[in-house]
Amino acid sequence: MSDNSIKTENGIEVYENDILCFAEMYIESLSDPKSINNNSSIFAGMLKFIYRNVFKHNKLDYSDIELLDNVWDVYTDLCYKFGKHPTLLNFSLMTGIHRDTFQSWKNGEYRDNGNGTKSAHSVTVRKWMQECESAMLDGATEKNSIGCIFALKANYGYTEQPQRIEIVGAQQPVLSTTEIEQIAAEMPKTDEITPDF
Repeated sequence: MSDNSIKTENGIEVYENDILCFAEMYIESLSDPKSINNNSSIFAGMLKFIYRNVFKHNKLDYSDIELLDNVWDVYTDLCYKFGKHPTLLNFSLMTGIHRDTFQSWKNGEYRDNGNGTKSAHSVTVRKWMQECESAMLDGATEKNSIGCIFALKANYGYTEQPQRIEIVGAQQPVLSTTEIEQIAAEMPKTDEITPDF
């Protein structure tokens, strides 16, 4: 087996360069090849084109997590090349791996050999998820992308904290006599208690 090939469930070797080859073929077929950088639908179309030509008839060997991790690396290289954020959904689109399978692997329910969430599949999928989260966080912090901020909130539990304003020292606001009287008038009335001396 060549260094740049992966083995399918049927024992057929598929070269990682096939992924890149079909990506280039798809881009060259566009009326404006640069449009892939600005349009998520065109990028998704490229991933589907790769699936149809590389993985549809040569299903990946799911038991070989190292092989799958190599395919993930090729996928993320494409994402970063075209300015897209990697997601498990788009990886699923490119490879044909059902998205529920990732959840099963993450939870340690697949070929765990008694290792559960310490299995290679579980550890690897969590690593992929961290890369997806990191890419979204970069988009939110570097580009202030509303989409990335929303995705972080929806998928990773991020929240926004209200801004705290603290006034210290001589910068305290000064109240006028009228404002002080108004605040005093609005305070609840209590019975006066006279101290016993």
